[in-house]
Amino acid sequence: MTEVLLVTTVFVWTGSTNALSIEPTKEDSTLAQVITRELERRHLDSDTLFSKRKPMVGQLILKAIDPSRSLLTREDIRQAEIDQLPDQIERGHLGMVYQLYGLSLTRSDERLDYWLNILGQGTGSIDLTDQEELSVRNEETPWALNLLSLKDIWRKQLENQAIGLLLANRTEDQTYKALIRRYNSQKNRIEQTRPDDIFAGVINAYAGAYDPHTSYLPPADSETFNINMSLSLQGIGAVLQSEDEYTKIVSLIPGGPAEMDGRLKPADRILSIAQGYEPFEDVIGWRLDEVVQKIRGPKGSQVRLEVQASDDAPHREIVLIRDRVQLEEQSAKSHIIEAGTDGKKVGIITIPTFYSDFTAKQAGDPNYRSTTRDVKKLLDEFHRQQVQGIIVDLRNNGGGSLQEAYELFGLFIPRGPVVQIQSAGGRTDVRGDRDPDISWKGPMAVLVNRLSASASEIFAGAVQDYGRGLVIGSQTFGKGTVQALLPVNEGQLKLTIAKFYRISGQSTQHQGVIPDIQFPSAFDPKEIGESALDTALPWDQIRSLRYRPLDTPRTRVAQLIDRHQARIASDPNFKALLKRTERTLDLRSKTGTSLHLQTRIQEREDNNQAVLDIENMRRTELGLPEIQSIGELERDTNDADPQDDAGLMESARILLDDIQINPRLAGL
Repeated sequence: MTEVLLVTTVFVWTGSTNALSIEPTKEDSTLAQVITRELERRHLDSDTLFSKRKPMVGQLILKAIDPSRSLLTREDIRQAEIDQLPDQIERGHLGMVYQLYGLSLTRSDERLDYWLNILGQGTGSIDLTDQEELSVRNEETPWALNLLSLKDIWRKQLENQAIGLLLANRTEDQTYKALIRRYNSQKNRIEQTRPDDIFAGVINAYAGAYDPHTSYLPPADSETFNINMSLSLQGIGAVLQSEDEYTKIVSLIPGGPAEMDGRLKPADRILSIAQGYEPFEDVIGWRLDEVVQKIRGPKGSQVRLEVQASDDAPHREIVLIRDRVQLEEQSAKSHIIEAGTDGKKVGIITIPTFYSDFTAKQAGDPNYRSTTRDVKKLLDEFHRQQVQGIIVDLRNNGGGSLQEAYELFGLFIPRGPVVQIQSAGGRTDVRGDRDPDISWKGPMAVLVNRLSASASEIFAGAVQDYGRGLVIGSQTFGKGTVQALLPVNEGQLKLTIAKFYRISGQSTQHQGVIPDIQFPSAFDPKEIGESALDTALPWDQIRSLRYRPLDTPRTRVAQLIDRHQARIASDPNFKALLKRTERTLDLRSKTGTSLHLQTRIQEREDNNQAVLDIENMRRTELGLPEIQSIGELERDTNDADPQDDAGLMESARILLDDIQINPRLAGL
């Protein structure tokens, strides 16, 4: 075990400039050297990749402290000597990078003072009648020339935040008061910056050059990580991340309160939080760990979230009851749908995650629960119901137990390898199925989307490589790496130690699994998925294993696509799916946001009307009554009929097409 000294940092506030001066200590220097050496020794690709990525460290630090490039100027960047930062960190020379962090905190404080000064002039001090735009700002945006240029950006940011509240039906007076409370709260948080925050920010920018899943967890973050791994968290069951000044929903944990409620969605931003019936507390600009602490609470207690999908989307209040993630709610479930012109039965198995009750298994409980055991029972029932084929629905399944993924696949093949795991040095471990029994010999397909990750990709990739069935949906997430925790004193180092490969030799990393038949996806690969991460490890390939494909469904894909395209041209549900996806992607492609209030109001009305028009077009073609408001649509969505799931129903029809084209599938 590597022992590391506790991080300590000296803070000096200089009252004349209200600037934050941060001085690294000897302990900080020692810890930086230890961690950088451990990364070099233990990371999977330290020899082959990091030397090329090392120059990225400076840019990753800048992205961490000023992602929208609205705090630092071109001159600040020149003086910081960014290219020298990685070597300085390795030697434990942290003075320059700490100064840079201190400058960003100072500018954040200056920006808040600038905003509060305008708001202090009273209502009417923010002009929302000019035809201006706030451009999207990211790492591609040029740095501001000087402080005057920064203040022009700050003014536009203030106007945009004010419009956001006004669009949420706040009065002008309520908007000003809410912003004043928000900014004063953010000023207090700058003054309460912890030593851990600065050190972790520096080291994680350095570690991020190895890959985005490698990081240093200081004591507070380490505790949060351990709680999440043991599923003892009593909260809402959501994975969160910081993005600019917002806390964003990354994914929902199957079986958690949020996933079961159905209203909270990936990419939603949390604006404020309330406990029970207490007033909402604005959390924009808060640290991620502070937001997490607000969401957590006693089991059975109520937490209210104010969330928003995007800048102009309406604010939504979501009331949730805190609870533990229940294994029962994570378990595989089944239902039968009728599809095709003659209403043939197709069995659907939905697997939210790959799970196993390890505690019960180790205790010798013969009835312990696992994905494989539960699915075997569901397959037995499908045999009794005489379904024509089955679909394994892995949409939104972020992974879980690797062992369950390959053991589950073993239910569909006689025996054989399923996945390869390659660690540093090229050592390859092969996992697979040794049981010759087959629980389902009939036709099958797997349904995936962009949020299908890790163990889900192992299963889908094996189905594709063996030709055991069709993979349908959209490109998966691309999470094909394995992490391990290295304990250090007062924290942990999480680093990538291995990579998954399919039996064909292809990695699932970065590329994920490409379906045989692809559906439209509302998830932009530039925003969601491994390929959206700056330093994701690349896709590569190793030697294929010897295995015997059971079928060649790809030889029938062209025929299946022709039938699929002909059918969806007249399918009301699928046509609506296509139009909704196209509109979502169009909105996300915008490069700027209007700062003219009436223009934004009109844009929101136009967008709401477009959503209603798409839904009512679908309803008219299905002979259903039209709806009049977005609120009606949200209520209707929460009570959706599986028959309205366009992707699922079309997958069933494609599977039946495959059976019709190749009748021998029924006897595989």
